[in-house]
Amino acid sequence: MNYITIIILAILILPALFGFLESFSRERLHYSMASLLDHVEFLFSLIASIYLTRRIFFEHSGSDIFNELYTSIPEGVKSFFYGKDVLTYLIVTPILMLVITTVLRLVTEPLYRYVVIPVADGVYSVIDTSGSFIKRFFGAVWQIPRSLFLVFTFGLLLNFYAYYFPTPALSKWMNESTAYQFLYKTAIFPALNSNLAKKVPVLVNDSFREIGKVLPRNGQQGIPEVSGQLKDELAKRNIKVIEYFNGVTLDEAIKSSPEIDETARKIVGNEKNSRKKAFLLYQWVSRHVEYDYDKADKLSKDPRGTSSGAIEAFQTRKGVCFDYSCLYIAMCRATGVKVRLVTGLGYSGVSWGDHAWNQVYYAEQNRWINVDTTFGSAADYFDKPDFSVDHRYDEVQGEW
Repeated sequence: MNYITIIILAILILPALFGFLESFSRERLHYSMASLLDHVEFLFSLIASIYLTRRIFFEHSGSDIFNELYTSIPEGVKSFFYGKDVLTYLIVTPILMLVITTVLRLVTEPLYRYVVIPVADGVYSVIDTSGSFIKRFFGAVWQIPRSLFLVFTFGLLLNFYAYYFPTPALSKWMNESTAYQFLYKTAIFPALNSNLAKKVPVLVNDSFREIGKVLPRNGQQGIPEVSGQLKDELAKRNIKVIEYFNGVTLDEAIKSSPEIDETARKIVGNEKNSRKKAFLLYQWVSRHVEYDYDKADKLSKDPRGTSSGAIEAFQTRKGVCFDYSCLYIAMCRATGVKVRLVTGLGYSGVSWGDHAWNQVYYAEQNRWINVDTTFGSAADYFDKPDFSVDHRYDEVQGEW
């Protein structure tokens, strides 16, 4: 059985089991009720704080109250947090939690004293006259809210740990755990419905197969032979350069077609600025290509016999991250935008996995811009200031 599933089931069952085995008393009932109230207060404060942070800083629009609150924030503060999603949540959410908890205490303190305690005493007076088994049964039932809180807390901590300390084995267990996936979809994602928990896909289980150490492609030229000395140097620097992606070579994958070239030129129109052209192409690919989850599942097991690349993505309007990136490369080349293919790890909101994205050269500022057309379906990933938060171990595989 999956280790994550075992832990979740243990956390869910053990408190109720201990509640059944321990003697049922008035003091235990008071403690359980107080603990339940604290858990509810904490969860409400956490979820409300995350919700307010998201609405104020990321989803304010029009004339709603959240836009008014955002407008009232000093420009220096807004400028500091702009594009820094994780930092915004790490700083703003605890502050809002403190405020909300303080306000809640004005309600929960008298509620506990004048409502919860009398109700608990009334329940105990009824149960106290029952037999031993009934008492133990109610002792177990009173632990269920605590069990649910502990399971949610475990899932939340596991989600954060997997983000900050990516481990292939842990990612595999999390993705294969039915219990965790259910917990994530029903509780964690709704609670963290923000840029911290994006519904964005990555490939798990080493879908990018490394077949030999070779030089990155330079321009449109072929792959030169790698000397023994250079191989040693690449090995020392631990550079992973991939020759085959999803069963095809990179040269095959980025091949364009007259239809792709014509579409790209129509998209950019008369635009001359390299950054603006790159952004227009990024918008088109992000909006017109749908992620192919069936293909991703197949590639995670065996990449052979699967069509991939720019033409495939353009014709089917579906693909995985590699297809998105190849189509973007083909369109950039058709419009004179310098572009790269980059591979590494991407964070999906659940776990880290193999991922591909692009970089485009901003000639006017003499710098490379990170672009992720796959993640672009969930949020703005064009020249994002904190792009490195959910993209790691980037390696340039080719430049055109």
